[in-house]
Amino acid sequence: MERQVWSLLGKTAEYAGGTENLLLSHMLDTAAVAERVWDGFLARATRDMLDRTAGGTGKGRGLLMWLAALHDLGKATPAWQGKYPSAAKRVREAGLTWHEPTVKRYPWAHERAGGFLLRRFLTEEGWPAEQVEWVWPLVAGHHGFFPLASSLGPHRASLRQAEGREQWPLVQRELLRRVSLLLGLDPVARLVPVEVPTRALQLHLAGLVAMADQMASSPGLVGVDDPARVSLDGARKRAAGIWTALGLRRGWEGLAVPDVEVLERRYGEPLRPVQRLVAETARTMAAAGMLIVEAPMGEGKTRAGLLAAEILAARFGFDGVFVGMPRWSTADPMFREVRDWVEATEAGLGAHVALLHLWQNFAPEWTTLYHATEEERAAAIGDCGEEEPATQKEFSGGQSPSGFYFGSGRGLLCPFVVSSADELLYAAARSNWASMRMAGLLGKVVVLDEVHATDVHGLPFLLEALRWLGQARVPVVLLSATLASGQRRQVADAYLAGATGRTEYESEPMPEPRGCARVTAVCVPPAAGAAPVTSVQTCASFRPDRAYTVEVLPEDVSPPGAEAADAAVVGRLAAELADGGCALVVRETTARAQALYRSLREQFGPDGVVLLHERMTARDRALRTDFCSRALSPRDGGGRPHRLVVVATRVAEESFDVDVDLLVTDPAPTDLLLQRVGRLHRDPGRVRPARLRTPRVLVTGMATDDTPPSGTGATSAPPRFQHDCERRHGRRPLLVAAHLVLSAAEEPWVLPARIPDLVARAYDDSPDLPEAWSESAEAALREWRDVRDHRADQARRLLLSRRGTGEGGTLAGLHYVAAPVLRGGRGLSALVRGEQPAAEAVVVVQEGGAYRMLSGTPLGDDGAVPVELVDELLTHTIPLPAEYAPMEPVALRPLPAWRKKREKGKKETEEERKVEHGRLRDRDALVLDARHRVVLAGRRLRYDAELGLVDEGAADEPHGR
Repeated sequence: MERQVWSLLGKTAEYAGGTENLLLSHMLDTAAVAERVWDGFLARATRDMLDRTAGGTGKGRGLLMWLAALHDLGKATPAWQGKYPSAAKRVREAGLTWHEPTVKRYPWAHERAGGFLLRRFLTEEGWPAEQVEWVWPLVAGHHGFFPLASSLGPHRASLRQAEGREQWPLVQRELLRRVSLLLGLDPVARLVPVEVPTRALQLHLAGLVAMADQMASSPGLVGVDDPARVSLDGARKRAAGIWTALGLRRGWEGLAVPDVEVLERRYGEPLRPVQRLVAETARTMAAAGMLIVEAPMGEGKTRAGLLAAEILAARFGFDGVFVGMPRWSTADPMFREVRDWVEATEAGLGAHVALLHLWQNFAPEWTTLYHATEEERAAAIGDCGEEEPATQKEFSGGQSPSGFYFGSGRGLLCPFVVSSADELLYAAARSNWASMRMAGLLGKVVVLDEVHATDVHGLPFLLEALRWLGQARVPVVLLSATLASGQRRQVADAYLAGATGRTEYESEPMPEPRGCARVTAVCVPPAAGAAPVTSVQTCASFRPDRAYTVEVLPEDVSPPGAEAADAAVVGRLAAELADGGCALVVRETTARAQALYRSLREQFGPDGVVLLHERMTARDRALRTDFCSRALSPRDGGGRPHRLVVVATRVAEESFDVDVDLLVTDPAPTDLLLQRVGRLHRDPGRVRPARLRTPRVLVTGMATDDTPPSGTGATSAPPRFQHDCERRHGRRPLLVAAHLVLSAAEEPWVLPARIPDLVARAYDDSPDLPEAWSESAEAALREWRDVRDHRADQARRLLLSRRGTGEGGTLAGLHYVAAPVLRGGRGLSALVRGEQPAAEAVVVVQEGGAYRMLSGTPLGDDGAVPVELVDELLTHTIPLPAEYAPMEPVALRPLPAWRKKREKGKKETEEERKVEHGRLRDRDALVLDARHRVVLAGRRLRYDAELGLVDEGAADEPHGR
């Protein structure tokens, strides 16, 4: 028996630093890493929950170590040991046998085998069924997918050869017994937890087990093939080494609750009313819960959200924060703000803030497998062999987050994260590594900015995420300028459904007090059976109300009317800015923005106009966003240009922190329109040119041929909109917004006081539209509801929980319907937004067989990139819309040098170490010719230093534009 236990292999030499790692050694390594995770990574709130589950202070550590050690119990089977010749030979010599052809014919994934064996052995040890049923999925799901109990066992035709007969069951039981003994824990029969944890805590635990396994499988951890050298002390030393090498740490430790004086000293100015109200609410909540902060643009909501996160983290034992922004482009400037804030809370901590972008993670493209074959289901789960070692950067001395966080599914584990809210929404989908994604969220305070921007497809994912966060009692702060009452109630009910343990929760109608800003707090006190507590408080704005003039600048929306429309906007801006001033023009499409920019450049010169849109490289977009934020800052009047026009697309809708004198905008739903208006006259004390002292909004992009200014004529026809605008937003929301805009001719918008009323009217199921519009409005409403319901149904099929299926209180079957994991991150936003998947590519230029960056920096042979230039190269990443990048575009591939892999077992040379390909292997390159042109998906494209990516027409046309 002794010889047989020690014959079992845990890691092959290739995946254990050149030396085989015995199974018991790998199990102890993983337990020791889990201990490090407990001591140096987990938030106090998580440790407290695990201690309660295990039955007392400190017992949670042992439970986590034990579960982590057992993750590879399934490798003690012929199915796994028989795959590797050296291991198979040693195991056979020790007296463990099997029928090799049968085992080869019927493979068995070791994670499923582990769940199968653990379920059997714990039952034999007398564990209660409810405890057994939540534990085995943690082992069966440690590679990211959670199978059904019915799919755990080996193929029936294998006749128990895959799991092992004769001595095998005795060896497997001995391995389970010995792990507990070596960890210094009670016998297995007495390790029963005292309570069944919530599914949220189970998922958190599963993510921690997967995290510990991946760290213990690090290429830097050299295996131990001598039984005499295997011990827990040795494993702890090895774990300490890898922990130090990876540079992991928790976020805040011993964070004190800041008072108002501390906060005002930190920022050098008094708190604004909404910031003071939010801080006070967070300081007095009965338990960790949700804060919904609603205030007009420019009131300081973002800072209020960060203040709340700090207070709630200090009070309830959370050690980090996730800040989710509406889009990737808005996350970049927020990253700087969050980093400065974190650094202000604790010196040196700002270096541990991560900015996550989609293309830094591997994400699956989704295809449901309801009718999949057995082979397709196996492909969805992944094979049970050794995995490719994750790419890891060396620890950089504390100047940036650990490279460990930038592996597959690990990004949210970083203590402080700024990202698109898509990362949160994706964690609520049945994705690979949902466990690690959720584990990263459940120890943090979650802050979501501009939450109203979540569309009908993303909303089910948001509500699902809030249910899991509520069940884990994670503090959540939602920020919005324009949240409708129905949306407010939906998000609150979702959080309370999780916190109360109900499948659904329906609260009493919330009060609708009048006030510029409002803070809604919901929580469930810790006392057993306590009822949810909801409070709503309001405060005044720090800015006085002002009347905003809203005017329609009609446009012929039937092509070809673009040139005349641009000429009208140019002429109006020339008149309005005759004495100086700064204007923002928001166009619906990139092509419209580029065309208007060309015309304005002729009028005002290249220094008087800035173009900003999505189809630019990350570098160009960041530089222009930074310029606009500095030149048009609402807080600093120094250096403001005499005259400047910013032409932007929807990147200016959210978190674009500028103050302009005049706004020109294409139509948009009312809440988005108000977001754009929020950039206008943001600083009430600024001295502006005489013509621009009254805040004025010019709405273009819609035809009002038969519509009087008020939009209320008895025979007035409804307006017509730009095709792309109507396709994106839907006709119904645009009609309601147009009516409010046209009505403003008689009733100017007094802001911020009227924002709640305007938003409520926009979301009213029976808006008060002109009688002459009724037929068009009713058809638009039917179409809008059909699209909304269809998109919501599509999203609900992929939610992490499948309500109504009786799935129970464990993780079993969480991924019953999943998808194969494919290369790249193109599917993540597409999944949670219901859009056609876009692509990201690194723009490079090829001339005469040689590659160079867009900036001119030369690359090596076949695109080889020295380590020190990788970050510069990645700044030339550009998002490509779906129409330019079908799922397998021929023109998008990694460069030849990026695809090269080091030969297995071969040591890297000094020259190879100087070239970084690990971070580029799964990046596509968009290769331009010497004139910066390329044909992609049948379109002739050109990258222009001023205009960004320009579509010059179909490739088969004789002349582009």
